[in-house]
Amino acid sequence: MTTFQYFAGLAFTGVMALTGGFAANLVMQPATPVSAQEAPGIVRGSEFRLVGKNGKEVGLLDIDSDGGGRISLLDGNGKVRVQVAAGGKKAFVTLLDDAGTIRYLVGQDNQGEVMQAFADKKGSNRNITSVKSSGETLFALLGPKGENSATLLGDPAGASTLMLTSPDGKNKLVTYARNDQTAIQLNAGDGELLNAVLGDGRPVAALTKAEKLRLRSMLGADGTPELIFLNDKREATWRGGK
Repeated sequence: MTTFQYFAGLAFTGVMALTGGFAANLVMQPATPVSAQEAPGIVRGSEFRLVGKNGKEVGLLDIDSDGGGRISLLDGNGKVRVQVAAGGKKAFVTLLDDAGTIRYLVGQDNQGEVMQAFADKKGSNRNITSVKSSGETLFALLGPKGENSATLLGDPAGASTLMLTSPDGKNKLVTYARNDQTAIQLNAGDGELLNAVLGDGRPVAALTKAEKLRLRSMLGADGTPELIFLNDKREATWRGGK
């Protein structure tokens, strides 16, 4: 697992935790409504149910398990389709389909991180956006099994990274940029191409086959160009530039 996959996995896990925790609150636990009109326009109580003309409940205002307010909107079949909750330091908005699957979620967790997720009809998150309180951002497109398709990471104190992965997971393109270094890495099958500029400004290019470096070109510290061909034992078979 690469660093980029790790961070994308963290975001995916975080959103799933948020989704799971909020899904638990979707069960509308019965409360004992107590209401009394103390003054014109003011009604106090622990639960309010909105009933349509046919007598079916289409809305509910109650208290979630964290002690915060919760608003649930139901369809004509009594299925929760929209829910808003704000308990503790967390806050969520969700959209559900008629099968009860969360298809969209946006929420803030206890650490101040804001996450947004779009899911397919099976409940698998396919698009995730995350913004941490520190300013780190993530945008990820995922396959049906949670595999990375495209990931964009931004860290004001670190680097910006873009990773693209083919549907079969075998081919990748990774770009990396920070204040003193940039790199482009291409992987297809067991071949790899790397182009980079080091922190001191020297460009480097490398060709790898089956995880074995076979060609490297770069500029030396004094600006002298160097080109090296290597065998499968990483031994130089030809060297030019010096």
